[in-house]
Amino acid sequence: MSDGINHNALKLLIEAGAVDTATVIANADQWALRIKFGDAEKTILAKNSGKARIWRKLDTLAKYLSGLGINHFETDLTNYDPSKKTLTRPDSAAILKKTHEAHRSQQEKEEIQEAIIAIDKKASPDKVKVNWEQRRARILKQENPRVK
Repeated sequence: MSDGINHNALKLLIEAGAVDTATVIANADQWALRIKFGDAEKTILAKNSGKARIWRKLDTLAKYLSGLGINHFETDLTNYDPSKKTLTRPDSAAILKKTHEAHRSQQEKEEIQEAIIAIDKKASPDKVKVNWEQRRARILKQENPRVK
């Protein structure tokens, strides 16, 4: 994005005394930050995505600016609509669900292994190994039906 700068560049501009104005721009219920210096106006970018950095709360953005030494900013409320609730990370729930499922699956495997060991303590090591391999194959087939 050519009209954006990162946090480190912003710090350097502030240290150099080059920042003219900071404008907080509303977009529904979120906030972005534009910095004007000289003839240029740039949006602050998120660290990893390269997209505009978004704040969910205006007070968090104000603390960010204050921490950088900017104690005055303008506010553009043109697109402000607190009734529009935005989701910044809609994939979080799905990721968390997959993590819980994987953890549950791992716990089940460990419980099965402990049960096999307890049941087969008197069995020969070869029989225990064969039983365990058969049960492991069934578990893997349940998890991934394409495995033969």
